[in-house]
Amino acid sequence: MAALRLAPALASIGIALAAVTPAIGGVPESASAVAADADSDANDFSYASWDARYDIGLDDEGRALMRVTETLTARFPETDQNRGIVRGVPTSYENAWVDARILSVTDQEGASVPFETDEDDGVLYVLTGDDDYVHGLTTYVIEYEMRDVMLAADTGVDEFYWDLLPLDSTQPIEQFRADVVFDEQLTKRLTGDSRCYIGVSGSTDECTLSNSADGTTFTVEESDLSPGEGVTVAVGFAGGTATQPTSRQPDPVTDTVPAIAAVGAAALSVSSWFGVGAFRRSRRRSSGIVVAQYDVPDSMPPLLAAAIIPGARTPVPSEIVHLAVRGTLRIEEVADDEQPRLRRLPGARVPDQLDAEALDALFADADAEGVVELPADSETFAARMSALSASGVAAATTRGLTTKARSGVAIALQWCAIAVALAGFGIGLFGIISGRVTAIPAFVAIAFGLFLVLLSSFYGFSKHTVLTADGARELEYLLGVKEFIRVAEADRLRMLQSYTGAERRQDGSANVIVVYERLLPYAMLFGMENEWGAVLERAYATEQRGATWIGDPASPFVYGHLAALAATSNQSATYTAPSASTSSSTGGSFGGGFSGGGGGGGFSGGR
Repeated sequence: MAALRLAPALASIGIALAAVTPAIGGVPESASAVAADADSDANDFSYASWDARYDIGLDDEGRALMRVTETLTARFPETDQNRGIVRGVPTSYENAWVDARILSVTDQEGASVPFETDEDDGVLYVLTGDDDYVHGLTTYVIEYEMRDVMLAADTGVDEFYWDLLPLDSTQPIEQFRADVVFDEQLTKRLTGDSRCYIGVSGSTDECTLSNSADGTTFTVEESDLSPGEGVTVAVGFAGGTATQPTSRQPDPVTDTVPAIAAVGAAALSVSSWFGVGAFRRSRRRSSGIVVAQYDVPDSMPPLLAAAIIPGARTPVPSEIVHLAVRGTLRIEEVADDEQPRLRRLPGARVPDQLDAEALDALFADADAEGVVELPADSETFAARMSALSASGVAAATTRGLTTKARSGVAIALQWCAIAVALAGFGIGLFGIISGRVTAIPAFVAIAFGLFLVLLSSFYGFSKHTVLTADGARELEYLLGVKEFIRVAEADRLRMLQSYTGAERRQDGSANVIVVYERLLPYAMLFGMENEWGAVLERAYATEQRGATWIGDPASPFVYGHLAALAATSNQSATYTAPSASTSSSTGGSFGGGFSGGGGGGGFSGGR
């Protein structure tokens, strides 16, 4: 009854063998150097005083317009260290450009001071002075304008929430004063809520913010401010006081359409994959009729059949069994060893050129008697088996069974996906350029979607291996073999005993065991080795004989030791080739704010 253990042995052999450079910005070198290196010698000075006046009103459109006059008295060393100061003001605030413009730079007498400007990373730099060094107390009066400096807070009020000092400055300030002056129209809309915050960025310590008798001017004065200490004021107004720029208003186009486009583009792209699959399946159909077949011509060895059967198992195990049942080799046991060996049998007819290549690859390391042991761990053997599998794929093409072609449906769907993704990306990019923070999530989604769509294009636009008309006919024939393996035993016997069945047998007989043995490799390709092995075992039992192609039928090694081979040769026989501040719109005029939570701030350093 040893033959009854054939099915698990075949499964084991199947498992065993199948497993066998940074860009430089446009800021002048002096400005970028100061911003990047706050510890340079040019920054080693202090401010004797820092006075600022902020005049804020509404323009004809109802948008907040601010004119700033900063009087900065620097205390430079007497050594030749500084040629002036660098003052930086922000160019955007809470999702909107503030249209910052430098109006003038003068000294305390009103005489013009030479300066130049440039912009980098959201900061407009003002570089004062020329090539001459400055010493001691030197005053600079800088005037500039900004717009859209008031926010519509989440609390339902409008706010002027502003950082009056740069929080990344390395210069201490001996005396600081700021006057925030609102015009009559704005003064009428004050809510009476105001706060002042002092300290490093994030500090919630409050400072004194006094108000003039007429309510138009808010003043803050501090002394002995350390480097990095800021002063932030928040003054509340009735909701709707200042007209907000469109970039701060909800826009479903820039804020949601890109995300929708990302989903649509991804869906179209995935559809193109299904289009490729449908195209490949359509090329597998010939007549559409599958008739049970019980023999496979010599011109269709397992190496070739695997190249046209969708989802076929790795062909090398099937090829070995194919060569064994055809009498060209024999699988034998090795005493006290878990690894079986192959013995080449002389004089046997080799059915196909691919079979000859398989024999050469399997017995490349054979001894003088034509015996080779299946290695448990060999990269060389694995490489040969990989090349052997590839030879079957290549033969399918050269014999006109497969070809390369593109799917028209997939290409059309992929182009639609690219068009949708690019449109969404363009809308999202417009939102980002417009300074819309609310557009960022949708833009990130469409940017990621565009990347995936472009990556998917390599698959959708590529040529894919499909069957030719001849290949489709051969596949239907092999599916007929699968059908014969699947049907009941009685049906199979009736086919073999029929007149046409006997006539189609090349050797003129209807020997059941010969037929069943020769179909065993193809059952392995279809993943049906267990079922077909059981059928073959029953045939052996009926004929009272064993499997002569796989060693001593009475020996248990064939059925037990091949499982061990699967575990030990699994690896070797795998057939594959070897810091800017952030502002808040949640409100700070009624408490809950912090130093550095508003607009403004900017940069201060030496030149």
